[in-house]
Amino acid sequence: MMAGQGASRRRGANLRYLRVSLALLGLVALSGWLLSLWITQSANLPLSRDSEAVDAGQNVEQLFELAVGHMQRSEYELALQVWHRVLLRDAGIPEVRVNMGFTLYELEQLPAARNFFIGAMEQNPFQANAYYGLALVSEKSGDLKGAIGAMRSYIHLAAATEDEHFIRRARSALWEWEAQLSAPKRGEGSQQEPDQPPG
Repeated sequence: MMAGQGASRRRGANLRYLRVSLALLGLVALSGWLLSLWITQSANLPLSRDSEAVDAGQNVEQLFELAVGHMQRSEYELALQVWHRVLLRDAGIPEVRVNMGFTLYELEQLPAARNFFIGAMEQNPFQANAYYGLALVSEKSGDLKGAIGAMRSYIHLAAATEDEHFIRRARSALWEWEAQLSAPKRGEGSQQEPDQPPG
C-alpha cells in the first residue's frame, strides 16, 4: 500500500513539475515576442507612405541591397527604415538583425543595437558578425569583459569563413581590451602616484 502511495506522489510531483515547466516556457516565449515588438517600436522607425509605395514592388533581397547601400553611404536613418521593412516582411533572416544592430550602433542607440545582435545570435548561434557587433557595443558601453568574450567568440567562429583583414582587426581590438583590463588602475599596485618622481 505504501509503495502505491509513493508512486502516486511521484506522479503528482512530476505532473506539477511539467505544468510549471510548460507555464515558464510559455512565459519565456511571450516575453521574447513582447521584447521583439518593443525593440522594433522603440527604435523610432517612422515609415512614410511614400517610402512604402516605393518599395511595394520590391522583394526582400532588393530591400536588403537598398538598405546596405544606405549604410555604405552613411545614411543610417534611411537604412534603419528599410531594415525595419525587411524585418516586417521576413523576420527570420539573422543577417537583417545584425545589420539593424550595426545601423543602430552607428546611430549610437546602443541598447537597441545590443538587442538586435543578441536576437541574431538567438536565431543563429553561428552568426559570427553578430558577436563582432556585440563586442563593439559592449566596448562602447564600457563593458570590456563582455567585449572580450564576444570578440573571442567572433574570432573562433569566423576563423574559417571571414576575410583575414577582419580577423586581424578583431585580434587587435582583443589585444587592446585585454591590455586595458590588465593594466593597473591609478593608485593600484604602487604606493606612489605615477606622476610623482621617485622619492
